[in-house]
Amino acid sequence: MRYVVYIDRLFLLQFVQSCILLLLTRAFLHSAAALKRIVFASAAGALLFCMILLLPDAGRRMKILLFACSSLVTLGMAFRIRTLQHFCKAVILYHGAAFLLAGALNALYGAFGRAPFMDTIQASACAAAIGVTVLCVLRWEKIKREEIVITVILEEGSVQVTLKALIDSGNSLYDPISGKPVCVVEREALEGKIPLDIPEKFRLIPYHSIGKKHGMMQAVEIEKLKVKKDGQELIVEKALLGLYENKVTAHGGYQMILHPALFENRRNGHDIKSRNTRKNAV
Repeated sequence: MRYVVYIDRLFLLQFVQSCILLLLTRAFLHSAAALKRIVFASAAGALLFCMILLLPDAGRRMKILLFACSSLVTLGMAFRIRTLQHFCKAVILYHGAAFLLAGALNALYGAFGRAPFMDTIQASACAAAIGVTVLCVLRWEKIKREEIVITVILEEGSVQVTLKALIDSGNSLYDPISGKPVCVVEREALEGKIPLDIPEKFRLIPYHSIGKKHGMMQAVEIEKLKVKKDGQELIVEKALLGLYENKVTAHGGYQMILHPALFENRRNGHDIKSRNTRKNAV
């Protein structure tokens, strides 16, 4: 039996599916991989898929093995994977997203019957629509869960400073030496209350923002950072605070921006303790 392969349509379908799968994997991993890396990796993965499919002398098992290897190459191009644990997690989430997308497409085929009601363009559009819907739901849940204002207590010796803080999923500041996540606080909120010029606790944190590609922010280390969230009191010892010279928000609703990594136990050298503060906790 002879088959006619429309290579342009096959490439388009694989490209769209790879984009959706990599975007879903990025959302599941909470990765900051750039969109252009996702697009480039998807195009490379689609090209590899087409080349493997058209290999004339490769057997079925060999092609399956090559397809699996090409998916690993695509993951490696899309994300900066540095550890085996991170790599295994990315592979599991990538294939989990693939099963999710395949299940949704099979549900569409089941609803409309097995007749060829969709050509390649329509199938790609359906895959894209499903992926975008899932990404929107994940993004909404992430914003709803993480971007909230809470009360934070900073302790240095016998001094306590109480501030309002925003948990911002967009805060990606890390100390390049220790790897610890860095929170951002208004300098004015700490001046005169906590010493900010102790050499042993002084840090310089590189950052970039709109209009400033390479900047350096002064940071200090404090003894304890306490925060209450969802009935739990979290205590972060030796927390790093980046000192922001201006207001972190125009309306003044909070004076500090918390790093989301603080809520992951023992992340990057931080010793994080948790205590249940609900009265009727089970």
